[in-house]
Amino acid sequence: MSEPSPPQRHSLPRATFLALQADVVTAVSALVVAIIVARGLGTAGRGVYFLAILAATMIALVGNMGLATTAIVYGAKQRFPLGELHGLAITFSLIVGVLGAALLLGFEDFWVSTVLGGVDHQTMLLVAISIAPLVYGQIAGAMLTGMGHVPEISLMRIVLAIVTPIITIPAVLVSDQDPFWPVAAWLATTVGFAAALGWYAGRAIARPTRPSRAVIREATSFSLRGHVGTLAHQGFLRVDVLFVSAKLGDSAVGLYAQASVLAERMSTLGHAVYSSSAARLGSDPPAAAAQLAAELVRVLLLVMVPVAIVLAVLSKPIMVVLFGSDFGPAAEPFAILLPGAVCLTLWYVLGLYIMSSLHRPGTTTLIQGLAFVISAPLYWIAVQEWGLNGAATVSTLTYATVFAAGLIILERSPHVSWRDLVPTMHDVRHMAELGRRGLAALPVRRPARSR
Repeated sequence: MSEPSPPQRHSLPRATFLALQADVVTAVSALVVAIIVARGLGTAGRGVYFLAILAATMIALVGNMGLATTAIVYGAKQRFPLGELHGLAITFSLIVGVLGAALLLGFEDFWVSTVLGGVDHQTMLLVAISIAPLVYGQIAGAMLTGMGHVPEISLMRIVLAIVTPIITIPAVLVSDQDPFWPVAAWLATTVGFAAALGWYAGRAIARPTRPSRAVIREATSFSLRGHVGTLAHQGFLRVDVLFVSAKLGDSAVGLYAQASVLAERMSTLGHAVYSSSAARLGSDPPAAAAQLAAELVRVLLLVMVPVAIVLAVLSKPIMVVLFGSDFGPAAEPFAILLPGAVCLTLWYVLGLYIMSSLHRPGTTTLIQGLAFVISAPLYWIAVQEWGLNGAATVSTLTYATVFAAGLIILERSPHVSWRDLVPTMHDVRHMAELGRRGLAALPVRRPARSR
């Protein structure tokens, strides 16, 4: 049995910039794919494409039983052999893949007649196949992130981002506005990314071994305490689309999906910070972890708020120029969703601090569970009364409430006060210095000297 790999300790600026490179490339790739799919499939086809991928993602998130959260926390803390954690990832991915396929295909008529309208049988088969690699990718990627292997994951994500449009473009061209081939292209990239993660995890971390009962018991105990919160989070994050689908139809889903997905790209600015700080938030002493979390909140506010304001002002031309005049009605919900996207990104950092440093997954479950219980009926009313703008408004209010709850938890730490959460000019200078150090730490190819 191979020895577990020690955590990788990269400097935070370097790790953040490496992850940011991957995030930027991924965001550009996703934007290119969104433009291609929107213009090639139209509003209705874009809606079906989104619903198919949403169905697979939701089943994978429900089915992983919170093990992605466990993997990132326990990967950082080295609580048990990583080979067994790797084996647990494979085992769960296969089990969830079979059960998810049975759930989708066994009740296909019900899904198509309710929230997955327009998804045909062939596309549903692709969705069923994608569940197992999605679950494995979530858990294995979280394990590697928790262990500090951010540069390697970043490289894999960059390759994935480059390959995805290359595969998607011909799929859309031959589709004749049928979402089947674009979904097939998405499935191919999903399987390829999971395979790359598995290969790297087996070499750099540990080959998968059969998990013991003690490991299964401890891992599932921790994961289940936070999993209800994860499910609730996905509930208030995606139930708006399901209500739009049930009440307004495929074309409305296409419009709203374009608005919500584009707004959520704001998280690109925070994902790199989240990934690069995961190892430190999980392993630093409580005082250092709390102060780091407060610093991350200040930095993200400085970066994200100005960007959100600019995007909101330019929402109409952005939608029309990028996706065509048919997507013009998505501009208003996009602008409404932007403040919520900022709050949601900040909540991800605070939620990681609560789970990883405070070791309190039940707290995130309580916060997100209450948010879902309160928001679900509000979505139902808002979609009926105000359509897409109503759904976007409830979403932003929900995300802001969850973020506020996370701030309260952080401020209750004896090491952080409210003043530590307000950005200052010192943060601006510090952020500029971090940027300089991060760029300096990146590898630079120097031209050879001429003789």
